[in-house]
Amino acid sequence: MGHITMSKKEREQLIVFEQVKSGDITQQEAAYKLKLSDRWVRKKFKRFMGSGVSGLVHQNRGKQSKKRWNEKDKNFSLDLLRSDWYGFGPTFAAEKLKELHNISISKETLRQAMIMGEVWQSKTRKRKSCKRRERREMIGIMIQFDGSSHDWFEGRGPICTLLVFIDDATSEILWLEFVKNENYIDVMKATKNYIECYGRPHEFYVDFGKVFSVNLNNPERDKKTQWERALEELGINVIHAHSPQAKGRVERANGTLQDRLVKELRLAGISSIDAANQFLRESDFSARHNQKFAVPAAKAGNAHRTTEGYNLDTVFCIKEDRVLANDFIISYNNRFFQIDGRQHAIRPKNIITVNTHLNGSVRLSIGKTDLVFKELPIRPTKPIAKEEKTKIDQSPRKPNAASKAWVGGRYLPQNRDRVTARVG
Repeated sequence: MGHITMSKKEREQLIVFEQVKSGDITQQEAAYKLKLSDRWVRKKFKRFMGSGVSGLVHQNRGKQSKKRWNEKDKNFSLDLLRSDWYGFGPTFAAEKLKELHNISISKETLRQAMIMGEVWQSKTRKRKSCKRRERREMIGIMIQFDGSSHDWFEGRGPICTLLVFIDDATSEILWLEFVKNENYIDVMKATKNYIECYGRPHEFYVDFGKVFSVNLNNPERDKKTQWERALEELGINVIHAHSPQAKGRVERANGTLQDRLVKELRLAGISSIDAANQFLRESDFSARHNQKFAVPAAKAGNAHRTTEGYNLDTVFCIKEDRVLANDFIISYNNRFFQIDGRQHAIRPKNIITVNTHLNGSVRLSIGKTDLVFKELPIRPTKPIAKEEKTKIDQSPRKPNAASKAWVGGRYLPQNRDRVTARVG
């Protein structure tokens, strides 16, 4: 007789069924002891009486599961992950296998196969203890905004930055836009595009990047960046996070996008910023991402406010002040603008605002009044009058001999007599 391998649970069943067999307890008592249904106890006891101890052992023990992943699909998937799908994680790879090749496999089974095939390494995460901040109750109250600089095209194109707008209440991606880097113009363009699409949120949650905050010589936090000034004009409050964990929802979204969006761009053969932005606008990537990762808000509704009454083109621009010169000329970035002072009640030394729009055009204003001006190629200069010089003026002047003697304390005889006569 061979050995029978039994689990702890099956050994407990053997003891109880021996008591039922001897008549010490009933099958109903056995069901209470084993925490099984009466029907299942009757079925297992019948199997025990017919086959003995082996009747209590699971019938599929030692057999291959009928739902086991077949070797053909397994080898195909691992070969794909070693070649075109290098870097795919188990979860994302399982989704793509189902979507593109109709191979249904759980992420854990695929993960184990990837580890055995040396395609994936198990990771251990160190968790830090941080106080959790409750989500806002409704979509549109707080938007977490961050820029993620990464090699999004995996060497096929330039390293660029993805601007990510995440709703705090739902973790839903509302807007994605690729830019060259996190500069004033591109950030303001993306923010303007987002507000045109959804409206004005109540708050923006950002870090202390140079576009979002003036960090030098600003202890009172009263100086504003151009981006902060634009949001203040729109009635949007800006909150700065003091740690990456504070705005963890957008940081986690960045990590997910750096894993999934990179592969999506690779599969679509995209290697430029313009093509990537077109992919984000035309594909259903954001919708699929939100369907998988977004959560419902605590309260239904949308807190975004209308943009009616606001001219976003005049709000989202670079505004700098300059002093008007006496000749009614403004100097700005090596450019000279001649203002027509006859049509406006302006005077020299007035403060003129130079508005540089996102398309590069320039507008001058004082208060809320736009000024009429024209750009000059060079600043005009006053002509300098040239005086005619004589030959005497052109020759170097030589001091008199008597002057040298007087300075040196030596007087000539004629000069000494003249001085004595004056004193007498």
